[in-house]
Amino acid sequence: MRRGATAVLVAGLWGVLAGCGPNVEPVAQSPSGWSALPASPLSPREAALGLWTGREVLFLGGSDAPPCPPSADCPGDSTPLADGAAFDPATNRWREIADSPVPLMYGQGVVLGSAAYILPDAAGEELLVYRVDHDEWTRVPVPIDGDYRLLAAGDRLVAYLGSEENRQGKDYLFDPRTATWAALPADPLSAAYERTMAWTGSELVLFDHELVANPGAEKPSITRAAALDLTAGSWRRLPDSAILATAPWLTAGDQLINPMLGGADGGQIGNWGRTYPYGGSVAPATGVWSALPNPPAGDPPAAGARTATTAIYLGDRGVVLDTTTGAWQTVPAVPGGQVTGRTVVAAGTRMVVFGGARSDGTPAVIGDAWIWTP
Repeated sequence: MRRGATAVLVAGLWGVLAGCGPNVEPVAQSPSGWSALPASPLSPREAALGLWTGREVLFLGGSDAPPCPPSADCPGDSTPLADGAAFDPATNRWREIADSPVPLMYGQGVVLGSAAYILPDAAGEELLVYRVDHDEWTRVPVPIDGDYRLLAAGDRLVAYLGSEENRQGKDYLFDPRTATWAALPADPLSAAYERTMAWTGSELVLFDHELVANPGAEKPSITRAAALDLTAGSWRRLPDSAILATAPWLTAGDQLINPMLGGADGGQIGNWGRTYPYGGSVAPATGVWSALPNPPAGDPPAAGARTATTAIYLGDRGVVLDTTTGAWQTVPAVPGGQVTGRTVVAAGTRMVVFGGARSDGTPAVIGDAWIWTP
């Protein structure tokens, strides 16, 4: 059994929330610090894909199937949705957008310029492209299939293999200007699992765990790292870390921050002699690793991290690391009771949540949307 942590990488760019003006709808402020958004044009749902364009939050697809109550045995054949909507925090208004060519659920995507690039969960031989300015969809052939993930690297797109457990594969770079794919140089690390990548603004950094028999059984599966100069096409190996999680990563100045809290010591059998933390930070230019600031008492979960202008949010509960001060900030509870399956998006430093499923009483999907400003 692996002793590690897997997190969903959710990226954010910067945005501004205007507070007045003739085209701005009023915002209902909750005592919790959350503001209720106007009713969206979408039906109640969970597991929608959320993306920040720098101006709007896109919500795409999801499922409106009745949620499965706790401890119940429900069929897992819900039909994904293809419709979507965009929310503009500056005007506090929604707009409907064109339907996706295929239904989307648990897909992934990134935004480059004025286009969103989306890899559906059932990845075929195409990438979906939503042109925000034209409200239209196109398709791009891809040289990949299987467990690939997307990353925005400046004005280019990276598609990288998430694990080499079942097969070896290449990582690719896509240039939207020429609509061409190119294979990246092979990385200097041995076969790996839980591979993730981050963009520093000048280099592509790969994090992974070495693929060995019974990982974590005798020693911790620490996070390894290497950096690629895309211009020169050359890799350099970074020092191994003493952390266990390979994701997520927030670029904060010259640091990459992984805000995952907690750790593991290997258990009673095969104990590693000490606790290794899940998260930490690294300066790719020097290869120096550092520990996270001590979290608040009570072992809260990590909800993400933020700079003065950007953020990554993992969920709507827990604490957020403010990298400008080194302090942890508690995210207040979203009004309305316990909800799972919300779509959580970093809109600049603001957190926007939409939809989800309520299991108390009569299980049902919901269509509420809220915004929180740290």
